[in-house]
Amino acid sequence: MVLPAAEPRAVTVDAALPFGQAPVDYLGDATSDPVARLNRRLVDGEITLKPVTGRGYLDAVLRVLQVPVSSQLLVYSKTAVNQRLITPKTPRAIYFNDTVSVAWVPRTAELELSAVDPVKGAMFYVLKQPEASGGGAPRFHRRQSCLACHIGRTTLSVPGGIVRSFLVESTGKPLEGYSRVTGTTPINNRWGGWYVTGRLGTSIHMGNLVNRDENRRHRHDASFRGSLGRLDTLVDLKAYLSPHSDVVAHLVFDHQLHGQNLITRVSYEHRLGRRSDAEDRLLRYLLLAEEPRWDEEISGTSGFAKWFQQQGPRAGDGRSLRQLDLSGRLFRFRLSPLVYSSQLAVMPDPPRQRLGRRFRAVLEGRPAGGLEKLLNDRQRDDLRDILEATREDLPAGWRVRPRRRGVK
Repeated sequence: MVLPAAEPRAVTVDAALPFGQAPVDYLGDATSDPVARLNRRLVDGEITLKPVTGRGYLDAVLRVLQVPVSSQLLVYSKTAVNQRLITPKTPRAIYFNDTVSVAWVPRTAELELSAVDPVKGAMFYVLKQPEASGGGAPRFHRRQSCLACHIGRTTLSVPGGIVRSFLVESTGKPLEGYSRVTGTTPINNRWGGWYVTGRLGTSIHMGNLVNRDENRRHRHDASFRGSLGRLDTLVDLKAYLSPHSDVVAHLVFDHQLHGQNLITRVSYEHRLGRRSDAEDRLLRYLLLAEEPRWDEEISGTSGFAKWFQQQGPRAGDGRSLRQLDLSGRLFRFRLSPLVYSSQLAVMPDPPRQRLGRRFRAVLEGRPAGGLEKLLNDRQRDDLRDILEATREDLPAGWRVRPRRRGVK
């Protein structure tokens, strides 16, 4: 006799989850994220990391993990573990790609890394710099203490990435702001405590303000330091890999981290027998339902936009979900490139299939709890063309049926 499966326990989307126990076993040794794989190559002697004076292993780590220098973001609010070192004059640099983030600040004893394990979500590591390692071979070590900040309501109570936005005083100490920034946060509430380079037109944000006087000026002149092409007058950048903190990289980073947290939340809930509205939130997020709009074109300074658009699958005519709009919204097409993520591909079958069915209903204009109203006919056609051409890169349950040419 087969007993019926127990109904999942109803919870809120940020309710605490027992992530340390089976079947999630987040704290267990088994991991398959990019940093864990790189560490195994180091242990096996397949690869070495050559340090650079002043930055240690940073350059080599970015190279082997294929993290572009153009992704550099500079944060000066004291909201990270290296609070003693981080100031508006010596900001923390963050570099990222689709699955890895690397953080470095001048004179740090350790690089800090976050990497996405497809099953477990965000994993956190440190790598001791050469001068702090006592001459030992470079090795990445998991740092469970990172969870003191990287699991909580701001991450939907799963191990995940955080973007915050705080106005600061001259030391970098946070004064006021927002504990969670996502791809849906209005631009005017973003980037407090971060440097931002690029042309933003009339878009207002909280970045590039480094003391109380500038915060007060911003309240009366919201466009103050809104668009900066260079940061030379604010910080000495000779030690850094890039003079940029590119606005397009900011926009992508904000979108990516919260989307990854949502996918992790949906997966954890299923494995642990919980159920919230996380699936609905995730589908809305992937469909860019609440993404902010702006009035004038935004452009970056580092070349990150070009790098980002060159990645990932594309249709034969070159169209891709990674194409950027930037004249009024982030993406050209109304679906996040996170649909190609390894996290979604290995999501437990029941929630992945449910999400896939609802998504296909949206794509075909059928009832989907109101989500079908998010797309017009042109947007549906564009998405169908791209998804048909890249269907092998989509997770099971999300692949659209090939359409006969000339038939709508």
